[in-house]
Amino acid sequence: MVGVAKLNRRRLTGTTFIGVTGSYGKSTTIALADGILSSAGKCTTVTGRSVTNAMDAVLRSNAATKFCMVETHGSFPGAIALSVAVLRPQIGVVTTIGGDHYSNYRSLEATAQEKGRLVESLPPSGVAVLNIDDPHVAGMAKRTEARLLTFGRSAEADLRASEVVSVWPGRLSLKAVYRGESVLVETKLLGEHWVTATLAGIGIGLACGLDLKTCAEVVGTVDPVFGRYTVHVRPDGAAYVLDSHKAPYWTIGEGLAFVKGVRAPRKTVVFGTISDYPGAASPRYRRIARAALEVADRVIVVGRHAGHIDKLGQGAVKDRLFGFETTYQVSAFLNGDQMAGELIYVKASITQHLERIMLSCLDEVVCWHERCGRKRPCIDCRHYRTPRRPPFGVVAAETAGHEPAAVETRAPL
Repeated sequence: MVGVAKLNRRRLTGTTFIGVTGSYGKSTTIALADGILSSAGKCTTVTGRSVTNAMDAVLRSNAATKFCMVETHGSFPGAIALSVAVLRPQIGVVTTIGGDHYSNYRSLEATAQEKGRLVESLPPSGVAVLNIDDPHVAGMAKRTEARLLTFGRSAEADLRASEVVSVWPGRLSLKAVYRGESVLVETKLLGEHWVTATLAGIGIGLACGLDLKTCAEVVGTVDPVFGRYTVHVRPDGAAYVLDSHKAPYWTIGEGLAFVKGVRAPRKTVVFGTISDYPGAASPRYRRIARAALEVADRVIVVGRHAGHIDKLGQGAVKDRLFGFETTYQVSAFLNGDQMAGELIYVKASITQHLERIMLSCLDEVVCWHERCGRKRPCIDCRHYRTPRRPPFGVVAAETAGHEPAAVETRAPL
């Protein structure tokens, strides 16, 4: 199939091929860019952490395809090379370099070396769209002969953001400046951290020949990707904010900064399993819990690492810090103690499916499989409406008070 894809790529002389990589913001960048490019012609887009992304995208493209955009992930050394060999991109985009793949790379420099292979693959006639605010990304400019289109808040950026505003419950807005022109960009995204993805998406549009005004207008119509700071509101005005796609340690501070800036009658932070950090888990979880207690009224850790906070949850924080083994227990606890207008921020990896905390309240969740391993949101799973009882022997929190109470135990279906 790779050979067939390469042959098809050679035939598609009228298609612009785009690769997007980075440690954070790829999916949102691609969603925004897909909206922008689709306003100008047929756009084939493939995302996800698969080495077949490029092959799948090229095989799905035909003579009517004007743009073909692919997430070229660098989860392991050599992954980028596999993608670009098929895609042969004319435009390469790098968002950020972070610690997401610590186990494979051990340093930001090594991560940047791998992800920069996308930039190296560009032809001299191509365009490298780079985040100038990230020194590891900015340094990739030396690794290509392609034209540069830099973006960021820096005054040196070709595409620059200024007047950035994102105050809860409002969404992100900014002024985008490019070649002397400035436009107001009003997004549907929550939080200032999406400035990078917003500019990257617009940068792709500019690199493909669209004008700044058109890019800004389309960005304002694009919904956030589920689980990337999506907001889900209860009838009583309480809001669940799902940051539930991935949870690398280096992004924890960003989430807590968001929670700190929210004004609500009560704020709860729920942590699932945290990934990508050196050393033992126990001190990391205690550090995260302490930091969260400074900005939230309640902090909950759920999953196999919940026991790391047991000793910390004593004294003054006894009624503020909780650990649960299963998602079902957390859902029962939160649903049994609700407050109008409260904020519940959820930080976890997609495979843990903590979105069920929200779904159990706003939708009829019938699947409580604790470790299904599927890397897609529950709402996109064909088994979502298939009954799956809570794990055998599970204990739910009482609906009143904080002491656990035994509930009916049933074997999984």
